[in-house]
Amino acid sequence: MDAGTQLPDKLLSRISLAKAELEKASEVRLVSHYDADGISSAGVMCNALLRAGKRFHATIVKGLNEKVIAETSPGCEVMVFSDMGSSHLAALEGLDCRVIVLDHHSPQMDSEKVVHVNPHLAGMDGMTSASASAVCMLLAANMDERNWDLLPIAFAGIAGDRQAIRGLSGLNQWLFEEGRKRRVVEARPGSLLPEGPVLDGLVGSTDPYVIGISGSTEGAKALLADAGVPEDADADRLDVASRMKLSSLLALKLTAQGTPMTTLDEVVHERYYSPKWGMSAETMAGLLNACGRSNNEGVGLALTLGDPSAMEEARALRRIYTDEVQASLRKIVASGITQMENIQYFFNDNLGLSGILSGVTMQYFGDRGKPTLALAESGDDIKVSSRGTFDILESGVDLAAALRECGQKVGGVGGGHRIASGATVPKGREMEFLELVDKMVGEQKALKKDAG
Repeated sequence: MDAGTQLPDKLLSRISLAKAELEKASEVRLVSHYDADGISSAGVMCNALLRAGKRFHATIVKGLNEKVIAETSPGCEVMVFSDMGSSHLAALEGLDCRVIVLDHHSPQMDSEKVVHVNPHLAGMDGMTSASASAVCMLLAANMDERNWDLLPIAFAGIAGDRQAIRGLSGLNQWLFEEGRKRRVVEARPGSLLPEGPVLDGLVGSTDPYVIGISGSTEGAKALLADAGVPEDADADRLDVASRMKLSSLLALKLTAQGTPMTTLDEVVHERYYSPKWGMSAETMAGLLNACGRSNNEGVGLALTLGDPSAMEEARALRRIYTDEVQASLRKIVASGITQMENIQYFFNDNLGLSGILSGVTMQYFGDRGKPTLALAESGDDIKVSSRGTFDILESGVDLAAALRECGQKVGGVGGGHRIASGATVPKGREMEFLELVDKMVGEQKALKKDAG
């Protein structure tokens, strides 16, 4: 959207209802998701509740189900679910307390009992134009003007859900316009180069993932030598000629490993920088994501609340997490990706990394034209994470529908976003599931082609 973005009245009216419920409450129970968007959503809300003088109890969870709802709801006055809840409205309606859902996943229904704040209900795409943290930020800003300083935390969620790679729109754009006026966030040009020390950034990079450079100090040093850049250089202090030469060499290496120009364009998208935090939204998202994926969600939440020791611990966790991701990526590069007619997949022995591995694999060395599925064992089940691209979506593919319907056919469950979805299927039926998904994705593309 252009400058002067307007928000739908239906979204604002529901924000007003949520604000009214919180104003009446003396204590709030908050439950949020464990990824970057979920932790940043919780961070925005916890900060806002503190300023409002409310007592609160926050819990970060890997997913919402009847057990989580039962364990967290007893004795509550008001329950708030952020980055989750829209798919569990029927269960939430049965709770003996007031319930607020601040979500952006596509809902199957609405509710008259639950205060259900979801951009999809106002005609706005929650997959591209409004993260859960953006919804929470809109509520926080309506609660108190002082809460605008929380916008960098919300932008970590926007970046974590990759909603900025093609430019901002909808609620995300509106928040940026308002935040820029208040000088709490600013836009900076994107780059293939990392932030801060160049050598550390190249070695620690997974986005972009450069084979032979990412995870390899030796490879990164050789690249810097080729570019004539000192090993102790800082990206922000490089002259224009050095930046251009190093960027060109990185682009050549990515192109040589099969990375398409579309991915390179997305990597260099505009960045959203916080002067207060001294980092971009992408960097903060990386810290929060590392906390969540390493079962240290509390560290991530403490970081959003301004705990200086949490920042140092989060940086250490990110280094460990990055090492694990890169080790898994090297295995995938070595063993290869299995190609089917309409999808590609690989097996992964680190369940918590499936989402990022499927995304990086598809973007940087797999077939970017096919949805990518990562499968990992979990007890008697196989957990599946899938990722697509906007180009894949434009061809008619809906991964949420595909994984939901195909998962049900083999006795499992599935769902999520059209571009990023997950499923749980019984062990032993995973190949049947993959064949069904491959067939359905082909049918989705054929329907779009026939309609076009």
